Amino acid sequence: MTIQYKVSAESFDTLDDSVKGLYSQGEDGYTLNVDGVPKEDVSGLKRKIDELLTEKKTVQQKAMEAEELARQETAEKLKKANDYEQLYNSSESERQKAADELATLKANLQQQQVASQATKVASQLTKDTARAKLLSEQISSRLSLVDGEVRVLDANGNLTVSSVEELTQSIKAEYPFLVDGSQAAGGGATGGSSGAGDTKTVSRADFDSMDAVKRMKFVKSGGKII
Repeated sequence: MTIQYKVSAESFDTLDDSVKGLYSQGEDGYTLNVDGVPKEDVSGLKRKIDELLTEKKTVQQKAMEAEELARQETAEKLKKANDYEQLYNSSESERQKAADELATLKANLQQQQVASQATKVASQLTKDTARAKLLSEQISSRLSLVDGEVRVLDANGNLTVSSVEELTQSIKAEYPFLVDGSQAAGGGATGGSSGAGDTKTVSRADFDSMDAVKRMKFVKSGGKII
């Protein structure tokens, strides 16, 4: 940018504010303030002003570059923070999934151990498959696995100090019609029904389709599975 010694009012309005201060208003425009320098030789002053203007532009450019760099750094930090959050959320989701799977596995193992113990006790009480299944269901409802040990529960599901052997005796007394060798069946002793023709019989498939209560009633009434 060059500096004119004299400019019109219209040209003056277009000048940079830092340059306007170098002029004085006259009758026919604005004249550059120069002391002790011949009016016909202002090249040195013009160069100085040009240098100042160039320096100002350089400072402004550097400021803009610094601002852009700061903006980019801020954007990069936000991106990294967002990436970290997504990574954390993904990791937490995987951890929770693994924890749920482990809990399910433990629950299944506990159920298997309880069912195995109940089946073992039931098989000691009867050799009849249908009766053993009913006994196993009743026994399972009274057992729980605590700290890796099978514990006995009361009728309300609370832990007791009773042993499995004591539970076995309780089951025998409560469900004598399901236990081999018991004299109790239905409303009286074994064979207490009116006759062989009165004995109900069902297929294995029909028996298995019954719920626990119906199966219990059927066996208690002296029903036979064929």
